[in-house]
Amino acid sequence: MKLNDSKKTIYILTKKSVLLFFIIFIGTILFFLEHFTEAPISIADVQTEEKFGQKKSAVGYLAPDFSLRNLKGNYQSLDSFSGQVVVLNFWATWCVPCRVEMPSFEKLYRRYRSEGVTVLAVTLDKKSEKNIKSFVEEYELSFPVLLDEEGKVERLYPSMTIPFTYVIDRKGRIVARVDGAKNWESSETFEAIEYLLKKS
Repeated sequence: MKLNDSKKTIYILTKKSVLLFFIIFIGTILFFLEHFTEAPISIADVQTEEKFGQKKSAVGYLAPDFSLRNLKGNYQSLDSFSGQVVVLNFWATWCVPCRVEMPSFEKLYRRYRSEGVTVLAVTLDKKSEKNIKSFVEEYELSFPVLLDEEGKVERLYPSMTIPFTYVIDRKGRIVARVDGAKNWESSETFEAIEYLLKKS
């Protein structure tokens, strides 16, 4: 009799575990789908109002400078891209929405790099340079990828989500912040980038 009771208990616990796993799995799928279906950035998202001359990681302020090592071992600073429209993206190799978003960044960069636009990708991965290089090769990324191994820039530009992106105008001012993955190769995004190129 006790043996049957313990079998029933195990069966009920297994059933509850499977149900819990299924609920978490569906919740995760819905969370990722929310990121994948986000609208593109548009001119309406670009805020060109100048707030102050101080540096702060918020729309309207000048973007705080930083210097990080790239995959070739050289240091690059944000200020070295002064005079360009900079799309500053924070990502990681383990982030699924980042993987979805990266090809559209590459298309945006190839389309506008000769006109003064750069995509600057700061990876939040720690001690995984080999994985990062593999990721860059897999997606054939040609824009600069910087390594924030100690989390200095992550603290300078804090966020609760990943990926997240700042759009910085030619004067070094943050004009938009985007949380989550976006479609960076949409006509709306191209219009916003062209607006910033003409405005500066």
